[in-house]
Amino acid sequence: MEQTHRITVTQGTETHTLRASPARTLLEFLRDAGIAVQAPCGGNGTCNQCSVVCTGLFCDAGGQTREYRGEKALSCRLRPAGDGEVTVPLSAGDRVLADAIDIPGEGTGLGLAVDIGTTTVAAYLYDLATGRCLGAAGEMNAQRSWGGDVISRIQHARTPEGLAALRDAIRSQIRELARRLSPDTAKITYVSIAGNTVMEHLFAGLSPESIGVAPFAPLSLFGREEAASGYFDCFAPDCRLYLCPAVAGYVGGDITAGLLSSGASSSDGLTLFIDVGTNGEMALGNRDGFLSCATAAGPAFEGAEIACGSPARDGAISAVETDLKCTVLGGGAAKSLCGSGLIDAVAALLYNEIIDETGRMDAEKYTLSGEVYLSGKDVRQLQLAKAAVRAGIETLLERSGKEYGDIAQVLLAGGFGAFLRLQSACAIGMLPPALLDRVRSVGNSAGKGAALALTEQGRRALAELTAKCGYEELSSSPLFNDNYIEAMLFDEWEEVFV
Repeated sequence: MEQTHRITVTQGTETHTLRASPARTLLEFLRDAGIAVQAPCGGNGTCNQCSVVCTGLFCDAGGQTREYRGEKALSCRLRPAGDGEVTVPLSAGDRVLADAIDIPGEGTGLGLAVDIGTTTVAAYLYDLATGRCLGAAGEMNAQRSWGGDVISRIQHARTPEGLAALRDAIRSQIRELARRLSPDTAKITYVSIAGNTVMEHLFAGLSPESIGVAPFAPLSLFGREEAASGYFDCFAPDCRLYLCPAVAGYVGGDITAGLLSSGASSSDGLTLFIDVGTNGEMALGNRDGFLSCATAAGPAFEGAEIACGSPARDGAISAVETDLKCTVLGGGAAKSLCGSGLIDAVAALLYNEIIDETGRMDAEKYTLSGEVYLSGKDVRQLQLAKAAVRAGIETLLERSGKEYGDIAQVLLAGGFGAFLRLQSACAIGMLPPALLDRVRSVGNSAGKGAALALTEQGRRALAELTAKCGYEELSSSPLFNDNYIEAMLFDEWEEVFV
């Protein structure tokens, strides 16, 4: 019988005493116990966000055992070597965008619309008879303990146990959000969900493994209605469930839902729709149809794998002016740097010629405020991310035979797009400076689209829209590769700051 050690875990006001195997890392142990830990890199030791406070004997990644006395350490790098205590920080003050719309009244009872983002989850409760939104709630996706990007989660879901863990985590989270919004969840008669194709697979308990390898074919494109009882036991006995339809492995129900709720799918003018996150999904078109694609932007926009990076939470630098003055979410001393602040910082350093057009900094790092700094490696991570988004835009335009002048509007979706300073995004070349005056944020368009999917009219519109969506695979596209290399430079900032 395997020896285990007694570990007392404290998070906020809750304390648990559990048995931990010395063969598993603290991160794995905490995840198995259902204790939320921020680990955007999935436990590879690169994001530096899974820190816990340890007391007792622990073995590090190099095999060295020592006694910790209330010291911080990465939970993915330690294994218990004796009884001990671990304190896990709460993710207090995380910003989750949960803006809502009213929908056409249809049906009886309550409806629950859910946006399962890779980073965040937002839920909306509706009175189906009136179409009025009764409340909204959001929080960080509980699956982030297994990695902040879809590739990390695909890898973890390769085993039946891993898939079950991710499935159960998101279903439990949705159940708890529903209970927070409605004291009597038995009155919920319809549930609609929008998410990228991987998130919808994990929710449904389907393996996303085939999405992670060429030809990136999903097991399902969803868009069907079924009994909710196969997923939840807390809603009305006759509750129905609908997963918004996907276009391809990396253009999912969050994009079709966003195209619907933003009005892009009914527009006459040419619209460029962009949802920027760990994947940069985008679509170009109008009411006659869209061409879509997805780029692997990486986690930099979410603050992951950035030296002082974090999600948008209290204490994070969210904005940097051209005079290098910083704005901190919630006020007080700066503790980290979130995605919008990262883009602002690089734009400001370009303006002050501290970074050149190749991304080279004069010094190893630049201190923004207090102990929060930007490193040369951070700049390179942002370069890779912004080049992927820009190259996707350029490729869609070229494949469609269009130019910047043909675009009537650019719609930025999601929480990141809502907080992003457009001038900075254009200054670093993530968005073309020529389109600056045509860009606007549409907020959580996926959540709003999920709300529309609570109605028969909305579901019918989604089916019609999806049938008119084409897909361009970029991973094997020479055109995309050429555009990507060209987009690496920071050579357009003067067009924005003149």
